[in-house]
Amino acid sequence: MIPSSRDEQKKEAFRLFEDGRYIESGQFCTLLLESEKDSAIEVLAATNLYYMGKLDDAEVFFRDLEKKMPDSSYVHSYLAKVLEARGDEGAIAEYATAVSLDPSNQDALRSYAEYLLAHKDYRAALPVFKRLVQMGKKPADVRHMMQALSGIGEAHDALSAHTELGGGMAPGHEYVDALLKTGNFPAAAESANRIYKETRDPAVLRKYLSALSCYDVPASLEAYIDHIQSDTDCDILFDYVLLLKAHGNTKEALSTARALVKRSGQPVYRLMLCDLLASQDKTGDTGEETLHAYEQLIRDELATKNDLDMLRTIISRYRRHLKTCMPAADATRRFLGIVSQDLNVASLLETAVWYEEAENAAEARSWYYRAYRADFLTGGLAYAQFLDAHGEGRECEKVMLYILSNVKKSADLSRVAAVIVSRHGTMRQLKRLMEQLLSKLESRRATLNSEGLELLAMAFFIAGTNAQEEQDFAGCKYYCLSGMDVLPAHSRAIHLEDFLTLIRACKEKSVADRPIMNVPQTKKRAAASTPAQVITDQLGLTEQEAKILEFIRLHRTANEMELRKVLNTRRVVGIVNRLIQKAAAQGLLLIAKKGVGEDGEAYEYTGT
Repeated sequence: MIPSSRDEQKKEAFRLFEDGRYIESGQFCTLLLESEKDSAIEVLAATNLYYMGKLDDAEVFFRDLEKKMPDSSYVHSYLAKVLEARGDEGAIAEYATAVSLDPSNQDALRSYAEYLLAHKDYRAALPVFKRLVQMGKKPADVRHMMQALSGIGEAHDALSAHTELGGGMAPGHEYVDALLKTGNFPAAAESANRIYKETRDPAVLRKYLSALSCYDVPASLEAYIDHIQSDTDCDILFDYVLLLKAHGNTKEALSTARALVKRSGQPVYRLMLCDLLASQDKTGDTGEETLHAYEQLIRDELATKNDLDMLRTIISRYRRHLKTCMPAADATRRFLGIVSQDLNVASLLETAVWYEEAENAAEARSWYYRAYRADFLTGGLAYAQFLDAHGEGRECEKVMLYILSNVKKSADLSRVAAVIVSRHGTMRQLKRLMEQLLSKLESRRATLNSEGLELLAMAFFIAGTNAQEEQDFAGCKYYCLSGMDVLPAHSRAIHLEDFLTLIRACKEKSVADRPIMNVPQTKKRAAASTPAQVITDQLGLTEQEAKILEFIRLHRTANEMELRKVLNTRRVVGIVNRLIQKAAAQGLLLIAKKGVGEDGEAYEYTGT
């Protein structure tokens, strides 16, 4: 029976939600919203959609609510939950907004911290878990805080947290991990063994056996044999083989590895068998079985291409072994026949490395370029590093600008940034590239994890160092302050003191030390001021698109008839539309449509 009054219907909608009856609660929400808008019911309706698994509809609802209620921690936190469920990296920004709006929202804090923990961003997760522990000291929060502390290398603090904040809670995985990282292997083995006897968790058993092997190898070998006889866990068998190999018992390791591969044909187990066969070859045994094992594994992985990173690891091991067991010419023919016929990025890169190690730079460059064409990110980064190492700075910069303009995910952007700011190479000296890196990282700042933020800080530091060398002391201070602002807690590669040292040097060298706070930045440091060639490289423009952009930029306005004369074609509208779409995909607004007149579509340049 449907309640008669609106207040009763609202109460029933919330009661059904509390009971977990989301469909029925949603039906009441729909009924209520048909007659009158109500923010509380709209939020409830969106939340019901989330718990019903209707993520697309839930996102639309919460996006609308975000505009109506921008200061609602609840709305931001549930939009973050929706985005997390969809695998959208924008979740991290919404979680951060939710906890900033209401630091006492425990549900948002816990969801945010667990999201960071799941993505192994221990540096960002730690302060959130510390806050939760201060608020409630729940055992689960303490365990997670210990995990984050161990993750940033503070295992001793993790053990202290267990003692001081655990409230007598039983040791768990995180306690054993902390003991292992502090080197207290006997205590780790004892704790893991006790937990295993209570839970029969194979993951804890692995930790017990691993800890035992660190201080009592004979006992650990006996323990492995005991468990292997009664347990079919392949991971434990794998650990046993590695232990045998590490202590020189290659014969027993090889025998056990064969048994493991028969039980499970996972590539990692098969690769271990190949490596054991290769190490046996050095003792004088036949090597044909080794080559066959490597090559069959490569063929199988080429057929599936399930994991190109794993495939590259396999090929690199095969490459190193092949060079030790036959003459160079024969090895090259065999390698090319097995590896280089398939045009995937792993095969292409390993072929490039083959020729690079043979000091055939021209052939290596050709294969690196093919890898770049096959995979602009993985292949492109390797190609750019090769170009940088061989003094081709201009081509390297062009490739890296293209990669920067096309990279989509924040994790991939961090991967590109790590290559650019690395001390190995000269990419950090390429001014246009550094400018574009800063611009790209700053535009993604809200979705960067701790690693990405530290890379952004490093990019600011490099820009500040370059500005100081150019005696642009105001610019140097600006970059340093910006870098200090984004630097995450528990930074590794760069620290606050690095920026302070640079600022101090600026103040000492500057003839007139002018303030930069609350002062408009010069055009030299304006992120929006982007040279035409940089935009062309960044967007990957065709020759026609570049001509249109340059014409409209110079004249500020243009119409369809003028552009037809510039390109000598009637297909102007489509070309301009593609140009606008490419710019929009990179977050740029370069050209705006101003309507249709006697001379066709009119356009205006809106860039800087």
